[in-house]
Amino acid sequence: MFHDFDNVTSYYGNIPSRPMRSDEHVELYRMRESDRDPMNEDFTDPVNRVCGTTLGYGDVDFFNPDQCRLLAAWLETRLTQPITPRLADIYRHLLNYAQRAIRYNTGIVIEL
Repeated sequence: MFHDFDNVTSYYGNIPSRPMRSDEHVELYRMRESDRDPMNEDFTDPVNRVCGTTLGYGDVDFFNPDQCRLLAAWLETRLTQPITPRLADIYRHLLNYAQRAIRYNTGIVIEL
């Protein structure tokens, strides 16, 4: 999650690169390798439909503030439904990041 875009010097498409001194400008949440399959099955297609993103297995995508609004709404709804504890933990972190990125007018990068 980007706190700001200061010190972002390059982009890969629409994806900002992480600044060298990331502790000041970005916040990271690392998923486990074992999270990839459950995330891909539960998250990827519905979120791509809602947010207009192209995230895929082994892929990375940037969610701008507008997409973070859509993502946050999807996550809030999904967290009210039956879900594994691990996915719930990941989704709570993503929801927090999406809400903060909206406030900061920045965005989040998600990599599966």
